Amino acid sequence: MVQSQLGLATPDHAHISALHHQTARGREVVVVMNPNLHLVWYYDRIFIQPIPRYLLSEAFWKFLQRQDKALWQACAGFIRTYWYLIKYEIDFQKALDPALGLIPVVDKQNPMTFEEFVQFVRPFTKLGDDCVSKRFTFGELRLSRLNILARIFLGKMTYHHIHAQWNEYLGKFLAPFIALFALLSAVLSAMQVGLATAVVTTESGSWHFFSTVSRWFAVVIIILVLLALISYLVLVIIMMVHDFYFAKKMEQRKRIPGFKHKISEMRSGVV
Repeated sequence: MVQSQLGLATPDHAHISALHHQTARGREVVVVMNPNLHLVWYYDRIFIQPIPRYLLSEAFWKFLQRQDKALWQACAGFIRTYWYLIKYEIDFQKALDPALGLIPVVDKQNPMTFEEFVQFVRPFTKLGDDCVSKRFTFGELRLSRLNILARIFLGKMTYHHIHAQWNEYLGKFLAPFIALFALLSAVLSAMQVGLATAVVTTESGSWHFFSTVSRWFAVVIIILVLLALISYLVLVIIMMVHDFYFAKKMEQRKRIPGFKHKISEMRSGVV
């Protein structure tokens, strides 16, 4: 998983908001079965992986500690995050909600209580960051920044894509351009009024300086608009080429006998 060591995330494993506070921050909890997305947030949603049932088994932990230390550290760090996600009983009740199912129900006749859950998780809070996987030395991670890091360090278009349609993805770039264009248009209109006023006066002194600045400013704005338009078109072309290449690659792989798609490959990864 991409690690943020460039000041793009808070390097603190306790930087995790409880479930009830996630709602207070306007975030929707989205249940995922991909550990790479656990505690990754994107604007008004945060992805959380439920606790697998086998992690509640003491025998499993003993086996894992003997057989695979790296996996044990990953699981230990994962469980430690739930100490911060479930701080109060209201968080525990939300986690038990069938709509989320973050905590598995092993025995329906005698379900786990809040006190039992706290006793289960508490030992993992005593583990230092050197005892868990590197990922869990951080708390919540922002998906938009992970996508940028994925392009730099993983050679992927995105770490995880959200938008299924091009118009949703490109709309993120259009809105700032439109807002900036409106502001610059207002400035240009004001300059035009100033130049029109200068016509009835002698073009000298400060009016001459203002006239020169206005002409150069107009030229710069034209160049910026052209660059923005070219950049937008280049982005669209890159997306088209990437999707075409992805489709051809999947078509070639389908011809291989016994080939099966992986879940991570069932998308183009551009948007």
